[in-house]
Amino acid sequence: MPVDNKFSERLDNIWQSPNFNLFFKTYSKTSSHLVKKGTIIFNEGDPLERIYFIKYGFVKLYRLSDQGRETTIYLYGPGNILGIRALTSEDECARHYAEAITDLQMITLTKKEYLNILKEHPENIVDLLQVFINRLNYTERKLEGFIITDTTARVAYFLSDCAIRFGIKKNGKVELPLPLTHQRIAEFVGKLTWKEDGELKNRRGWYARVLKEGEIRTGDLIEELIT
Repeated sequence: MPVDNKFSERLDNIWQSPNFNLFFKTYSKTSSHLVKKGTIIFNEGDPLERIYFIKYGFVKLYRLSDQGRETTIYLYGPGNILGIRALTSEDECARHYAEAITDLQMITLTKKEYLNILKEHPENIVDLLQVFINRLNYTERKLEGFIITDTTARVAYFLSDCAIRFGIKKNGKVELPLPLTHQRIAEFVGKLTWKEDGELKNRRGWYARVLKEGEIRTGDLIEELIT
């Protein structure tokens, strides 16, 4: 199919989710490699020379204050790409730290390889646009959460986002492939007060199931968010 036709066809399906698994499988010249849990993939200020595709596993993006306080920005998981700032920023340097919070399997392309592919197959630019749209929507929701909702609602929104992006539907439940602890969740929603901590642990049955069983029952979070 001619390039113009492929691009036109992709625009006609602009809201179709990107298939980066197929993209990297098709164009990457290297096989996937294992990254161990706890590995720092890049540090703030590092030059970004590669685009990373996460085949399985999870990565957290975070920043450190001058006092060493960590602020978690975003969660990446299976099907996501990491390092797109290499394509969009003038200085081509990382603004955050990226750490593997589970074992990972990743596939990479150099910045030059990725740009050459986009030149030859510009329909894939639409997939890149989807990445920016998703990040923008997530940032807006997170900002709104800190301004107008309480901690319980922020936790529910975070788990809902995990379920939508990474959850596996099974028998009316959604299994979360990422092991979540109380401390891990707090990294993404902000520090919990003693009262909020007790409210979640003692009075929210859905939250206890997340921690104990790693799953969410259909309707749990919907009910939480509308009440």
